[in-house]
This record gives sequence, C-alpha cells and structure tokens, in this order.
Amino acid sequence: MSRAETFTATTSRGAEPVLARELRKLGLQRVQEERGAVRFMGPLRDGLYACLWSRVASRILIRLSRFEASSAEALYAGLQEIDWSQHLAPDGALWVDFVGVSKALRNSQFGARLTKDAIVDQLRTPRGTRPRVDREHADVRVHVHLRHAVATVSIDLSGQALHWRTPNRMVTDAPLKETLAATLLHLCDWPSRARDGAPFVDPMCGSGTILLEAAGIARDLAPGLNRPRDRWGFSRWRGHDPATWSTLRAEARERASAGQSAPNRIVGSDIDPEAIRVTRNNARRLNIDGITVRTAPISALTPPPGCAPGLLIANPPYGERIGDRVGELFEALGDRLRWHMLGWSVGVLVPAGPLSKRIGLRTDRRHILFNGPLECRLLTFDISDQAPRGEKPTR
Repeated sequence: MSRAETFTATTSRGAEPVLARELRKLGLQRVQEERGAVRFMGPLRDGLYACLWSRVASRILIRLSRFEASSAEALYAGLQEIDWSQHLAPDGALWVDFVGVSKALRNSQFGARLTKDAIVDQLRTPRGTRPRVDREHADVRVHVHLRHAVATVSIDLSGQALHWRTPNRMVTDAPLKETLAATLLHLCDWPSRARDGAPFVDPMCGSGTILLEAAGIARDLAPGLNRPRDRWGFSRWRGHDPATWSTLRAEARERASAGQSAPNRIVGSDIDPEAIRVTRNNARRLNIDGITVRTAPISALTPPPGCAPGLLIANPPYGERIGDRVGELFEALGDRLRWHMLGWSVGVLVPAGPLSKRIGLRTDRRHILFNGPLECRLLTFDISDQAPRGEKPTR
C-alpha cells in the first residue's frame, strides 16, 4: 500500500472554499482549508491527479518536512535532515521559492539562499560536482513556507503555475487567469449545469479564458492534459512515478474523447475582432471544437437560438481600458440582461466599489475574490423569465 503524503494546493485569496469543494469532488481525501491554500492527503497518485484535473488550484506541493526554524541555524539544520539524494542528482538543476519571514529570518531572499546552500552542501561530491541554480530549467523546484517560525518544505509538482493550460496561448489586454475563470464557473454551479446540457454565453469574451474553461468543463477535458510531458515540476524529480502518470493521462484522453459529444451550446462574442481571432486560435490550441464566437457589441446580446435558459458569465472591461464609458457599458449590460436573457442565471465580475450598482439588477449573492492584487466581486443574478414592464431601452 502506498504511504499517505501531505499535499498543499495553493490558490488565490477568496477561492479556498471553491478549491476545497473541487478537490472533494475529484475524490481526494482529508481535505482541509488553509489561508490561501487547501491541504489534502493521499498517495502520490492523488497529487498527480490534482495536477492533471484541478482547475482552481495554482500549484500542487508535496510536503517533505515541517520543523521549527527559529533561527537561520535551525532552518539550515532542519533542511539537512532531509535526504536530498532522493529528489535531486548532484549534477541536477535546482530552484527555491521561499515564502514568509520571521523575527530571525526577515528576508525571503536570504531564506532562499540558505535553503539552496543546505541542499548543495549535502549533495556536493568529493570531486566538487554540485547542483546548479536554474529557474527556467530546474529539475526540482523546492518550496519553503515560513510562518510563526515553522518551516514547511515541499517539492512543487506543478513547475509552471497550473493556470498555464497550454503552450503558446495568445492573450489580449488584461487577461484573466484560467484558475480565476474556473473559480467563477464553480461559484455559478457550471459543472452541474453543464452535465444537464445547459448552454453557456460570454458576451465579452476577450481572449476566451472564461469561454474555453466553460467548454473544457462541459467536454470533460482535463486542464493539464495539453501541457507537454517535460514541463511539469515532477518530470525530472527523482520521486516521480512515470507509470502512474501515464495511466492518468490515458484515462484523461479517453474521457476527453467521450466528452467531445457533449450537447452544450458554448457561445462567445466581443466587440473587438482581434479578440475573436485570438479566442479561435486558443480553442484550436486546446483542441476544443464546437464553440461559436462572433464579433458583436453588448447591444446585440441575445440567447442562442433554440436554447433553453442557461448560464451567462461576463468580465466587463473597466478602468483605463475603457475610460469614462465604463458606467454606460455596465448600464447597457444590465438592460440587455433584463430584457433579453429571460430566465438565465448570470455572473458578472466587477471591481470592488460603486460600479456594480450601474448594472441596475438586484444581486442574489456577492463573492469576494482577488484578480491578482485587485479586490473584485462576483455578482450573481437570476433573471426573471418575465420581461419588465415599460418601454424597452434602445441601447
């Protein structure tokens, strides 16, 4: 029987409950929320499975050790207790990410350097061979989290952050990370709606991040399936289990093949023709077929023909991207939803502040999320299936 490992799935602030629910639905065990992360336990297979299938997690870390590090000397000694030959060859490449400070260790760069020194000192051979430092081509990425003078040392199984779904993705201005897009979709209950065959609409799709995440969920496409095999943090880690990873990928390919026949209508639009070109290009790179995108302003928003009400999610532009017209755009969005998307469920991501009131709809729920450092709100609405009384607005 494989031994139980401790894993940490990191995420953005506000998304911890969403990630915990996702991991439980993936069948992972002993899931517990933490600040900016979710911990779970299981065999190595579970960590690899989370790398392949989690849409909300930013990184998956496997814990090596946890110890008191009240001083630089204590940190170095604790790191020396780990047998680094199980993880990295003496001539391998290493990178250290160090997060946190304490009264004795007030600089994360110093902590990273000390960690590197402890590993190199242990692995250096009598002939002087030693691991080199290489951020871009590391065989092993070591992650150290220091809090309340306790150091948690892990191997980063992800390598590049998990929002990096596919090589050479194209983006437009101010792109949304795929992990945040997935968080929005989970908060709006898209996975269960998708299983029921509901349609999905994004009327301001930009480079297609939300749209393609929605399509990936509907098509049962593992978000990590398109990443090249050698671009994972575990690819050259000595603790890796290639046979298990190959089995997981084969299962994911079978599910993706079966999911191509999903009946959901996935529709996107944007006023910028370049955004539509980029979305189509990204869909090809992700091997996602069957989505419909077109160049159109918000004033042309209508439900897909012949579809029952479904889910619409929008991330309207704001700030410098649109200038003084942002309020008018939000008002126009509210009008189109109220008059044309009857019976639909809606989610709109907005910056914290008074701008959300310009939509003019009664909010059912508000979720606090962070788009990088920017505090945002996901507002959700259930649009009435009856058109409002009065004269329909012209915009």
